[in-house]
Amino acid sequence: LKAYLADQGDKIPYDQALTILQPIMEALIQVHARNLLHRDISPDNIYITSRGESRLLDFGAARFALGDGKSVSVILKHGYAPEEQYSSHGNQGPWTDVYAMGATLYRCITGSLPPDSVERIHADTLKAPSELGIHIPQNIEQAILKALAVKTENRFSNMGSFLRALTGRGSIQ
Repeated sequence: LKAYLADQGDKIPYDQALTILQPIMEALIQVHARNLLHRDISPDNIYITSRGESRLLDFGAARFALGDGKSVSVILKHGYAPEEQYSSHGNQGPWTDVYAMGATLYRCITGSLPPDSVERIHADTLKAPSELGIHIPQNIEQAILKALAVKTENRFSNMGSFLRALTGRGSIQ
């Protein structure tokens, strides 16, 4: 996907981005149902086949979503990692992959990386896609911004909720 974006002038229309990312979001719903997290979602870990199908690669950072406070390795990709991933004791769960998927979608449609989540804790500098001249429906923009919420309690708690909001089958609240 990273190379594809470069070939397309660094960004693609929202509907095309969703066509690429929706199958991955659906697969992540199944991954999360097995109590696993990917923890490294970004355009360079999404492969587009010659038939136009998308695949999520590199489960090297994946781990069980224990939620028990046990220390885990800190693996992050700036711009794609939520603040809880910056700490070995951060409360990680499906919402961690939601943030990274939101960042990936944001990157696809705006051509820009979101600012690092830890830099947004005290003063959020994230620009809405509309502020960057990207025209998408307001509910889609709100869903992307909610997925990119710095605080986990303000984010979608799971990939299914995020996907339903993006496809108009669910609430952003």
